[in-house]
Amino acid sequence: MPALLHTPTLSLHTIDSTAVNQIQAWKYDGIMARYNFSDDPFEQQWICRPQTGHWQVRDAQNELTGFAIIGSNAQTAGIHYQAHAIDLLAGLRPELIGQRRGYEFITQVISHAKKLYPGKRLRTSIPSMHLPALATWQRAGFFPEYAVISADNTPYVVLLT
Repeated sequence: MPALLHTPTLSLHTIDSTAVNQIQAWKYDGIMARYNFSDDPFEQQWICRPQTGHWQVRDAQNELTGFAIIGSNAQTAGIHYQAHAIDLLAGLRPELIGQRRGYEFITQVISHAKKLYPGKRLRTSIPSMHLPALATWQRAGFFPEYAVISADNTPYVVLLT
């Protein structure tokens, strides 16, 4: 019998300047480059404000594995949203992408959002050409609501729980 793949437990914590410094150094390629953070110190100060909805995601060894945004700051520019859902955006550390960690990562973000906003519908916006992310969010219980073009002319799929 093959060994079971064990992934460490993840947890979300209030973001701090140390985590933002690390995240600002991450560089995504291709379609994911839109998620690169600026190294602007003012952006860092803004992200660290609790009302922005930014979170750091850490594994059982307390390693920074990604970030999440829960709330209106997770919305994509140029997309009109109805006010009936809480928006989510989640990003794994670049070197962890493609290691089949996305589902656990996303389910932890969803679980945290449900604790913060019990009974609310959740929503995420994924570039339509990012098929692995679309599949992972759908596996986590989201379904496509509509397709739209963002402010930078990128096609997106908006998904809801």
